[in-house]
Amino acid sequence: MLGALFGRGSLVDPLVADWQFDGFAWLIDHFSTGPGLPGSELWRPVPEHFPAAPGDLAAHLFEIVRRQYGFADHLLFEPVAVDVLPTEPLDGGGFIESDAEAACATYQRLDRDGLPPRELIYYDEAMGATDLVATFAHELAHAAHQRAPEWAELNVPGSGLDLELYELFTDLTAVYFGYGLFLANTRHDVVVGANGWAGADVFGAGYLPENDLVFATALFMSLKGIPEGAAVPHLKPRLRKTLNRAFRQLDRERDRIRRLRARRPAHGPDPDGPRLGDCLPEPVYPFPEAGAEAYSAGINPAGMSVRRGSP
Repeated sequence: MLGALFGRGSLVDPLVADWQFDGFAWLIDHFSTGPGLPGSELWRPVPEHFPAAPGDLAAHLFEIVRRQYGFADHLLFEPVAVDVLPTEPLDGGGFIESDAEAACATYQRLDRDGLPPRELIYYDEAMGATDLVATFAHELAHAAHQRAPEWAELNVPGSGLDLELYELFTDLTAVYFGYGLFLANTRHDVVVGANGWAGADVFGAGYLPENDLVFATALFMSLKGIPEGAAVPHLKPRLRKTLNRAFRQLDRERDRIRRLRARRPAHGPDPDGPRLGDCLPEPVYPFPEAGAEAYSAGINPAGMSVRRGSP
């Protein structure tokens, strides 16, 4: 009976799938430069996308993700490492923080007369490379929304904006910008405590569940015509069957995928970004001549990081 209600082999509820299709339509309208998500990329944990560099790992990865998003160089983003996330905005600026206990970062925008705003991203200083990429992708999605025409109408007291629902949409936005593999790989990890105990930590609880993230990633890939096999080596082993189920469910949505792929943006992106269509065709930074052995940023196909293990 359940198979009849939700479709045999379905990974997510049809209502969840509808919400994601609608969300992608909105994102195409506001951030794409043309139909078919031109210029976008499925970002993967490979040297061509995340080359190694000496110095501050978090600063290096943030700059890569910022450029991949297509934000202009003159915008003032300030990633700030903290051991305890702030709970109050600085100088009265706009502040976005989930109520979820597992929130690992916050975004704040400080508007300045005649100048680009200061945009601060506070993040957990203990995070490893994979978590950093997923976190920066999510927080820069907040910055993207700030530049959408409708945002001024939504982000006002009494607007009825549901913060937790908005965080779900922020995750979906990060997947739309190509970071689905990173979000999926970090959503559910095993943490070993100081006394040797181990338990499941739902990293980012209050955001999109793991199955929803994998489905959204498959939707992004389907719109781009990226084959399932391109993602498989970069997912945790237990998520590979999940991805296959997502593609099987989407195979029943071919007409909707064709319509969404042909959709033309209704508004177009802000001149300062973010924008799909202007991503650099070459790697963001030249890969070090030393080759793959020089790649030491800590990202690997299993989605593991310095801090967290893989269930």
